[in-house]
Amino acid sequence: MNPRHLLTVARKELRHVLRDGQTLGIILSLPVVMMFMFGYALKSEIEDARVVVVAPRADDETRAFCAALDRNLQFEVAAVETGGDPATLMVRHRARAVVVLQADMARNREDGPVLFSVLIDGSDPGTATTLRAALPAFIRTQHFARNGIDPVRLIETGPRFLFNPDQKSALFFVPGLMATILAMIGTLLTSVAIVREKETGTRANLQLSDLSASEIVVGKLAPYFLIASGTGVLIMVVGRLAFDVIPQGSLGLLSWTTAIYLVVALSMGLMISTIVEKQQHAMLLALGITMMPTIMLSGFVFPRSSQPAPLQILSYVVPATWYLQIVRGIVLKASTLRDLWIPITVLAGQALLILSLASLRFSREH
Repeated sequence: MNPRHLLTVARKELRHVLRDGQTLGIILSLPVVMMFMFGYALKSEIEDARVVVVAPRADDETRAFCAALDRNLQFEVAAVETGGDPATLMVRHRARAVVVLQADMARNREDGPVLFSVLIDGSDPGTATTLRAALPAFIRTQHFARNGIDPVRLIETGPRFLFNPDQKSALFFVPGLMATILAMIGTLLTSVAIVREKETGTRANLQLSDLSASEIVVGKLAPYFLIASGTGVLIMVVGRLAFDVIPQGSLGLLSWTTAIYLVVALSMGLMISTIVEKQQHAMLLALGITMMPTIMLSGFVFPRSSQPAPLQILSYVVPATWYLQIVRGIVLKASTLRDLWIPITVLAGQALLILSLASLRFSREH
């Protein structure tokens, strides 16, 4: 390949991108919008979950307990009742849970356990699971505090969370958003841009030139690779500023593996451009093969282990499945090349295979 030819094609393609300010604006703004929408909408932790407290009498112990519960950012005391059906109270006060306390809290403060029961609204399984763990744990903690037990005497032998001790959902979802957005943007960029040349007739000018098919392919992919790389940097910056996501591992390894992933996405767009003839068809196909498989099959939202066996097998074909292992390993666990060599090798193989097939189809058209 002639470097001068490559530079000419890349410069020409970059001019097309810069002249289309509307498309460029969408490309740069879409990742930011998706980051905020998904980052805040897909939070797994709870905040201000409405709780109804049922106690036989509203004594000082009950009021102190409710005040402590209300101060916790996870809960909000919706009402304090002296009796009634828990299900009815839950519906009436639009509550997520009902805590039923026994009558003799004051007497048992020093010489016995405080008995309680927790009833949780199971219509939202995700919130219910979180409340099932958080609410009883909070009540037990308050019981220790009321009894004046010295924290030094409390020896915790329960489980601990590694890599994400605060259980921040952003640390889980931001890497997944990175995989989704880069796949979608990269595939859309190359598929729409090349198909546009078919519609406008400028593709014929390239076919009549003395440029080889490989020079056209590499020259066209280069500017879109730079734009997609800038999108990846933008995602990490927004993740750091808005969600406090700080990569624990090597940024160099993250950049290198992300570059491989971008080659896969850009090559898929090139493959689409050799199949369809209209931009609308290219956009639909690009979104269909990137967004839904990435979200549904890669492990971004739903664990792959919980999927049926046929879908688990299909997920191995999705590039995001391997990239998610890489980016989450680097961002959360400070994983190294030695730890991630299997997904990196598979992703590199996919990049080589898809780029070769796309280039072959493009050269036949050329």
